[in-house]
Amino acid sequence: MSRRSRIILRLTATIGAVWAAYLLRAGVWFRLYPAAMVAVALAVFALSLRRTPLVETFARRMGEALDERGVAYCRRVTVAWTVFLSVHFAVTLATAFASHEVWAIYNGFLAYVLIGAMFAGEWLVRRRVRRG
Repeated sequence: MSRRSRIILRLTATIGAVWAAYLLRAGVWFRLYPAAMVAVALAVFALSLRRTPLVETFARRMGEALDERGVAYCRRVTVAWTVFLSVHFAVTLATAFASHEVWAIYNGFLAYVLIGAMFAGEWLVRRRVRRG
């Protein structure tokens, strides 16, 4: 390992340790849990766009026979979820550093309403697309 790489590694480890100490001391670490869960979901959806979109995988496992139009629709829905989760992640992360009340209202109520609305909206669109 080069001298420069060792310096970068030590600097990164130091910054990480200071950041972790702040989060533990400030009591923010437990409020980051929802952001971590959203980050995992976002990564799964986003990375699936490289190969088979996640929504297409779900559809095929449910026994759907997808033509080209269905595959394109599944890709668009996966992109929509990726965008939704990106915004949701940003807000969830921001609330971790807001007041406890703001964090609780968003992560304990609004997040579920928004996710439910996204599911319901996609279901309504899917019904319309299947008819048309």
